[in-house]
Amino acid sequence: MYAKTQFPKWKIGTIFVWILFLSSLTVFGKGNLTTERELTHYNLDVADLQLDGPENLCMIGGGILGTFNAGGEPGDVYEWTITKVPSGEVLEQKSSGQLETFNYYFSEVGNYSVNLKVRRGTDVNFYEENKPVRVQEGPELALLPDYLLCAGSSTLLTALDPNTPNLSEYTITWYALDINGDRVELGKGNEYETYGAGYHIVELYRTNPDGTQACLINGSTFVGPPLDFQIIPSSTSICEGESIQIGLDTPLSGEWFIQKDYTGIRSSAGEGFEVEFESSELSGPGLYLVTFQATSEDFPDCISERIIGFELKESPKANTQILTQPSACTATDGSFQLTLETDVDAFYIPELNIVEGPTANGTQRTFSNLAPKVYSIVLEKNGCQTTTLLAVDSAVPASQLSPVYTFISEQCSATGVTPGSATVDFGTTITNGEFRVLQEGRGEVQKGAIPASGSVTVNLSNGNYLFEVIVDGCTYPIESFEIIDAPQVSFTVPKELNICETFELTPETDQDLTFTLTFPDGTEQTISSNESLTLTEEGDYSIIGEATDPNSPLCARTIDFTATFSSKISFAPVLAVEKCFDPIKYEIDLSGIPIEEASIRWLNDQGRIVGRGAEFYPTGLGFYSLQVQPLQSGYCPVDPVPFEVVPQIVAVPMELEATKLCPSPSLGLVTLTTNEEEVFNTEWIYYDSLNNRTELVQFDGLFEIDSDAPGTYEVVAYNELGCEIGRGLIEVEESPFTTQPVVEESYAFCSIKNNTIPPINPGEYAEYNWYFEDQLVSTAETYKPDSIGNYQLVVVTEDGCEFAVDFSTYDACNFNIVYPNAMILGNPDKDFRVLLTEGVSEAELFVLNRQGTLVHHQITNEIPVETPILQWDGTVGGKNVPLGTYVVVILLRNDEFGFEDKVTSSLLVLE
Repeated sequence: MYAKTQFPKWKIGTIFVWILFLSSLTVFGKGNLTTERELTHYNLDVADLQLDGPENLCMIGGGILGTFNAGGEPGDVYEWTITKVPSGEVLEQKSSGQLETFNYYFSEVGNYSVNLKVRRGTDVNFYEENKPVRVQEGPELALLPDYLLCAGSSTLLTALDPNTPNLSEYTITWYALDINGDRVELGKGNEYETYGAGYHIVELYRTNPDGTQACLINGSTFVGPPLDFQIIPSSTSICEGESIQIGLDTPLSGEWFIQKDYTGIRSSAGEGFEVEFESSELSGPGLYLVTFQATSEDFPDCISERIIGFELKESPKANTQILTQPSACTATDGSFQLTLETDVDAFYIPELNIVEGPTANGTQRTFSNLAPKVYSIVLEKNGCQTTTLLAVDSAVPASQLSPVYTFISEQCSATGVTPGSATVDFGTTITNGEFRVLQEGRGEVQKGAIPASGSVTVNLSNGNYLFEVIVDGCTYPIESFEIIDAPQVSFTVPKELNICETFELTPETDQDLTFTLTFPDGTEQTISSNESLTLTEEGDYSIIGEATDPNSPLCARTIDFTATFSSKISFAPVLAVEKCFDPIKYEIDLSGIPIEEASIRWLNDQGRIVGRGAEFYPTGLGFYSLQVQPLQSGYCPVDPVPFEVVPQIVAVPMELEATKLCPSPSLGLVTLTTNEEEVFNTEWIYYDSLNNRTELVQFDGLFEIDSDAPGTYEVVAYNELGCEIGRGLIEVEESPFTTQPVVEESYAFCSIKNNTIPPINPGEYAEYNWYFEDQLVSTAETYKPDSIGNYQLVVVTEDGCEFAVDFSTYDACNFNIVYPNAMILGNPDKDFRVLLTEGVSEAELFVLNRQGTLVHHQITNEIPVETPILQWDGTVGGKNVPLGTYVVVILLRNDEFGFEDKVTSSLLVLE
């Protein structure tokens, strides 16, 4: 026994049954196509012939799909017949097919019989079995195809109508899908309360009184908010000292919330298109949940909500202690001690060229022989890096010069904030001066040489800094300072958006602000808070928000954003069934935007949402429509595209015709007549008299093939998925009519009218075709040529065998004769001879001397064409005739054609 191959070898892939896939995407509510079978897992790999399948089925929503399996070997051909009992009415008969597994959709309750017949090779009666099937009315699924999930509330899913009779006999289990597409059990019971969005799957079966399980039903629904959007974080984790930006994939404004872990208190983080969290604003390392809520005009009472998490990771920590200050500004006798307060993956001290790998908590390191300067302690752990600055001043400050430091904090500008600055001025010229500016948490941010003027200014953003100055190798006292932040107005707009004809942009703020928008062409428009701007152009925009109150301490803020213009998108549903016996599936042919940037709605003929994904499995036949909107834009005026779901082509007619095998060459034709537009490929198989099977791979894809051996020929038709949709057999026999037409190589033609030349009769055939110089001249049984040239006769026997023979004609009444007018005695190459063309059946020669005495006479009835006849060597009675001139008379006759011709000439005999 061998595993039966469902797909032909030309079709790469493997057929398998994925109940989860079918259930999670195909079965919605009333009229649903559900999959039912006894809870028995059949071994489809290797099985003896046996009709397996359910004997009790439950009809759901007007029908139920029964699955029956036969087992068998590769090459077995199955005939399935569904009969209604007791009427005997045949409901379906799959009379040909290599279908080890057969599916039938029962649409009425009652008793049925499933009959299986198996042909192995050419043995059509190899196996037969019957199975009774009882179809009962099953429960009605109450599960809807789509449920709204509103913020802060749950959605109650119900599998069966609570009034379903004998509801307690059903075992009902709910599942969700994990990130790998695997089912995860959620709970049991007819109802399930969910707080989560996504596909929810229900599986139920009934327990019969005898304890057996039957009526397996799978259903699925999608639970989601009214609005389609996803939260997009700048990272899934941040370190202490960092910040995280969180926005949406769709330009929606709403309220943001944050809470620590699942048990923390959720607090509002304000409203806007996006939100930013500084680690210093959070309550320490751990998991944080960020929630976004927004409302839609279509469902104002149902708030759309999404939640995303991120981790604040603890940064590595260390303690530093100066043990000894350098004795002078140029001395190198300082030291400090480093104590790690956490495990670290690595730490660095750039100023000392120190690089160390993983080090345990509590480790101490002492660093000596140090010059006065700022040392950066860089620690790394779990992807987080911190920089701690340690200022090591000399015990005796430098006194050669007295530098003056000036620090200016950030200040407001017309469009935002100008950076602060730090200046050191020695008040005199200097040489060999250098400086470094280091920021807490970042380390060195700027360094360079101090100009000879003795003054240098560095622009800096807000933060805490150390200013290190060294002149002529002497380190001056390290100056710490702060650049104070200039607070700005607060508002948000989407950083990227897609304009579909128009987009109404309303900057989100809780402050009293004035906004000035600069369009891509440079024009400007000013509005106030809560007013909107109409965008109709793609390009780069800039918007400035500033406080309406001129005395406000808040600086203006400028946000640049980009808008792309999307022409009207086009989309259409496309039938995309991928495997045999799969349910009907549609995908979207979408242009204008990527599919992941689209909001998708599949609607039934009543306008209800029945799907939201890029793939759609209809719940039944009928009319549907598809509507697609771009996510990153405002509303686009698009019309839903209607389409009709019709039954799949599962069978095509297979009409075979075959000619008999003809000799020389021994070839016949086998022709398949079918719906060729539905057939993607064909396979041909040959069975000899001993039932040996040979695959005729050279004929793959053909609808007509040559047959060169008697036996049984089989053809299998496949659709574009490699699914068998038809199969047929036909016997090919050798033709008993093997007699070739009786035709000679050449025939005489006589230009004389009323000649007696008979017509050519090749024998008895079903069809005659006489060709002269490739032109058909007659289809009669006999033919009398009327021209000189080349002919071909093609005859066809009653079995369709074709024989062809060529012949030519010659003018028998216009023959040519060649003979010499002189001969040399004793020279066989110079004797007397006659050459004739066709048309003469008898030739007679007379040679006379000058006195009229007959010297030589000869007659012949064997006249080969252009071969010497009537040869004479010039002797009579063994002696040479006298030299001289003789008279030659040649008589030419053809009794068949009724003519005689006489040729007279002279012959000179030489020596």
